[in-house]
Amino acid sequence: MNPLVVVQILLYNEPFDGIDRLLASLEAVDYPLGRWKVVIVNNQCAGFDIAGHFEKKWRAKVGVSLPETVFQVQKNNGFAGGHNSAHAISKTFHPEYIYLLNGDAHVDHQFLWRVVQAAEAHPNAALVQSRILLDQDREKINSIGNALHFLGFGFSKTTDESSLPTFYASGAGVLIRTAMLHGRMFDDGYFMYHDDVDLGWRARLAGHDIVIANDSVIYHHYEFSRSIKKFYWMERNRHLTNLANYKLGTLILIAPAAIIMEFGTLIFAIKGGWAKEKVRSWLHFFKPSTWRWIFRTRYEVAGLRNVTDRVILSKMVGVIENQETNNPFVLYLVNPLMSLYLVILRTLVRW
Repeated sequence: MNPLVVVQILLYNEPFDGIDRLLASLEAVDYPLGRWKVVIVNNQCAGFDIAGHFEKKWRAKVGVSLPETVFQVQKNNGFAGGHNSAHAISKTFHPEYIYLLNGDAHVDHQFLWRVVQAAEAHPNAALVQSRILLDQDREKINSIGNALHFLGFGFSKTTDESSLPTFYASGAGVLIRTAMLHGRMFDDGYFMYHDDVDLGWRARLAGHDIVIANDSVIYHHYEFSRSIKKFYWMERNRHLTNLANYKLGTLILIAPAAIIMEFGTLIFAIKGGWAKEKVRSWLHFFKPSTWRWIFRTRYEVAGLRNVTDRVILSKMVGVIENQETNNPFVLYLVNPLMSLYLVILRTLVRW
């Protein structure tokens, strides 16, 4: 029998036609109708009565061409909080897998059974990511797995020829083995960005694998320029994730590189007009509540850790690639120096 899967969809200001396109693609999915469910969480889409639209246009198709579907409207709790709310519903179905799907995506009709097939073939895989193509140009890859710089910068691998290791899976289209969640999906404190990095990092610390199912395809309407406006969340959460997951000795060893990089990101922020957001990310670490969160999370991580930082660093990179922010200074100076630093770091870290 096919494993039971719940597809979690998070909506935020998605237009009706985008939602219709997504649901129409789900109608065509060839996974057995009784073996998957859909949970949709609407993160307070401003100006759109999405719930009313769903009830009017799609509710009658549930159980006919769509699987059992739960629709929930709530205030905007971000990516992490939205999926945690969906997860609370998903758990009531007792699924073997949960698939996270962005509201601005749509799917190939074979995406689900292909990704489940990959998961079943890799029983130690906690996360199995689909091949995510750009909806605007389907000849281009949005993500076939994501690499992570040892200072916490995550980026998508966008070519099949990439030799960089996959450290984490994109939250835009990923299957999660529920038995390997270890109690929670995301921490609400992230709100948005780096929540999928943290999920992948915890999976790796627990000794699980992360796999890419290249024949499971989804199409994502992704725009980097829209994401970079969230500079505060990306910088704040990058530091939070490092502080939560690295051992203390590793944090001490990466500190010199981290300090140098802070000057670099400040210059980048000033040039891009995001200096205030960069300073806001620093101010977050002057709050006692931030450090309570860090110590609590470090305690959780220690409880699930089965892998050393030495192993973790072997799966990280010292370069930043495939980002619109790339420039000759990064490519020919920063990347080589940070790659050398990572080689030394891997030699020094024994824990």
